[in-house]
Amino acid sequence: GGAEGNGEAALDACAFTGWMGVFNLCILWIPILVMHARGIHAFALPTPDSLPLVLLDATLEGAFASILVLAIALSSPLFVTVGTVLAIPTSAFVDSVVNGLSCQPQSLAGGGLVVLGFMGVNLAGLTEGVEGWPSWL
Repeated sequence: GGAEGNGEAALDACAFTGWMGVFNLCILWIPILVMHARGIHAFALPTPDSLPLVLLDATLEGAFASILVLAIALSSPLFVTVGTVLAIPTSAFVDSVVNGLSCQPQSLAGGGLVVLGFMGVNLAGLTEGVEGWPSWL
């Protein structure tokens, strides 16, 4: 239990992510070759100009997947899922500040509801089992 249980869960999460990568490397490239050979979708290697961006994207995707699995192992799937959804209103806010883009009122309302949902999940987790708080919260 306790911290040891979290450490074991984190190791299991890392092993799962690693095996997922091995599976992708060994198996999932085959459909690309089949689609290329049948003319369904042409495959081309990235150009030298785009290669650094492709490598950066692959690195960031790998880091995101690893951190996501570790976060689920160390907290809860619901907390991580709702927290990940916070990226949507956060990116809209950053776009409005950095690029001067404006949001529709519906988008602002939706972003506010996402933030309220995240706060509600955290409040429910903090008050679980606390005397005096309603059980439905």
